Amino acid sequence: MHADAQHLYITVSRNCYRCGLEFRTAQRKLICNACRRPKVRPNKPLSKRLTLRENQVVDLLILGKLNKEIAFQLHLSEGTVKTYLSAIFQKTGVTNRTELAVWALTRRESAA
Repeated sequence: MHADAQHLYITVSRNCYRCGLEFRTAQRKLICNACRRPKVRPNKPLSKRLTLRENQVVDLLILGKLNKEIAFQLHLSEGTVKTYLSAIFQKTGVTNRTELAVWALTRRESAA
């Protein structure tokens, strides 16, 4: 076998699994280079107001409920509760459950 024969690459045409466009590759790629790059998304400001469901999650969190208990009471999965908490943390600017409880209690006292 010739030494250069080891470095031969065969390029094949494939259709990208994401966009469907045809691309050529010498590797076993399933996604084209354009789809591999992260998409730049505009920084859309989140509404600072909490939704009804987010307020329900906060109310239960103030009572000291665990994610599992919040999920059971609101008929959600634990993953959904975590997603709600993440969104609430972003909207309120807090970093943990304790800060969120303090934020909620002081916010409600000042609104009353």
